[in-house]
Amino acid sequence: MKKLALLAAALVAFGGLASNATAQEQRRGGFNPEEMRARMAERMRELLDVKNDDEWKLISARLEKVTEAQREVRSLNGDMRLLFSRSGDQGGQGGGDNNRSRGPGGPGGSLFGGTPNPDAEAFSKAVQNKAPTEELKQRMARVREARKNAEAKYEKAADDLRQVLTVRQEATLVAIGTLK
Repeated sequence: MKKLALLAAALVAFGGLASNATAQEQRRGGFNPEEMRARMAERMRELLDVKNDDEWKLISARLEKVTEAQREVRSLNGDMRLLFSRSGDQGGQGGGDNNRSRGPGGPGGSLFGGTPNPDAEAFSKAVQNKAPTEELKQRMARVREARKNAEAKYEKAADDLRQVLTVRQEATLVAIGTLK
C-alpha cells in the first residue's frame, strides 16, 4: 500500500510538472522565439512595402535598434505587478522574491519581457518594502537618470531610422507605435 501511495504521489507530482511545462509552452504560443522574430520581421517588411533586399537590410538593422531601445525604456517604466501586489504576492503567483523569476515575464524577465533593469528592480522592491525616505530618494534618482538615458538612446535610434524611411514608411511606424 505504501509503495502504491508513493507511486500515486510521484505520478501526481510528475503530472503537475508536465502540466506546468505545457502551460508555459502555451503561454509562448508553442513558437520558437527565432521563428516568431523572423515572422515579425517579414510582416514588418510587408507593412513597410520594402522590395529591395539591400534597403531592407539597412532599415531592419536600424529598426532592431529602435525596438531594443523601446524594450529598455519599458523595462524602466515600472512593473504592473507592484499595483497588484499584496504583502509580497506577485500578482497571484504566491509570495516571496523567488516568484519574480517565474512571473509573467518568464525566467528572470520583467512583465514586459526582456531583462529587467537592476535599478528599476531595486527601486520597485524598495517601494514595496516601504524603504526609508533617503533610500527611496536615491533609488528614484537612479531610475530617473536611467529612464532619461534610455529615452535619449531611443530618440537617437529613432532619428537614425527616420533617415532611411519614406514618409509613408515613417507614418506606418508611427501608426503602429514603433515611432513617436
